[in-house]
Amino acid sequence: MRLLTKEDVVGIFPPLCSPFDQNEELDLELLRTEVRYNLSLGVRGVCIGGSTGEGHALDGQEIGEMVKAAQEEVAGRIPVMAGIITTSTREAVKRAKIARDAGAQAVMVTPPIYQICSDDGIYDFYSTIHKESGLPIVIYNVLTNAPVTPKLMQRMAANLEETGLIATKESIGGSLETLGELLMTIDDKISVTWAHDWLLYPGLALGAKGSISGAAAILPRHSLALWDALQRSDIATAQKLHFAITDVCSQVSRYNWPAGVKLAVNLQGRKVGPTRAPFNRVPDEQVQRIKDALDRANAIDLKVAA
Repeated sequence: MRLLTKEDVVGIFPPLCSPFDQNEELDLELLRTEVRYNLSLGVRGVCIGGSTGEGHALDGQEIGEMVKAAQEEVAGRIPVMAGIITTSTREAVKRAKIARDAGAQAVMVTPPIYQICSDDGIYDFYSTIHKESGLPIVIYNVLTNAPVTPKLMQRMAANLEETGLIATKESIGGSLETLGELLMTIDDKISVTWAHDWLLYPGLALGAKGSISGAAAILPRHSLALWDALQRSDIATAQKLHFAITDVCSQVSRYNWPAGVKLAVNLQGRKVGPTRAPFNRVPDEQVQRIKDALDRANAIDLKVAA
């Protein structure tokens, strides 16, 4: 299995939902269907077990099962990376090895959750995962109270052999300001991607190499069309798509991201089942707001946009 490099982490890379049945058990057939759908659209890769994929609620074995199923479906046509969201280096290494053995070509790793770690601790966390698993590392900068700062990212990018770093997913642990700093300082060393779901257009226009955002899991056709519009400098189309994506994501995120995401995907006819408790309630008024936003987004002629 070919491992990923920074050149591979480009364009739209949806972090797929983890489909469950009504007993909250994995439904691998639904996952295979969702992988095939995204593959048919022309995504550049898929991520298993990220935040949008309820990585917080998965165990290592489940991540391995999904990676294996996804790899069987893509059959080498696009890469598969695995998400790791956990509390300790020990558990992260365990999950990375399971993902590697199942066929993951990189891991997208959140800094240790729950407790706040020092910069040295975060550096060691990522470098140990790489050393023990042999997999390339994508930093998932999503913790607002424990961000991976540009200074630390620069330190890690200066020691690629040790850290295995190939990319960062600048999410809510970062900002347009930190994205700009990373693009100015280490864009030649790693792939700097962007994942503020309601600010996709400005981040991609600033120069981010792609997006591994939840928006791409909810609205992959819109996200691909936005990316394509920016590549051809079609600003008017990019803005129109941005507003549609932002509208949906702002309604999804109002209360409960995992449940809102799955509701939005299920409403489009792509079945991914329920979320795992306790993150499984969507207020009635949010259901209607998501339906209305999806109706507005579907009014866009994506054939023209692309």
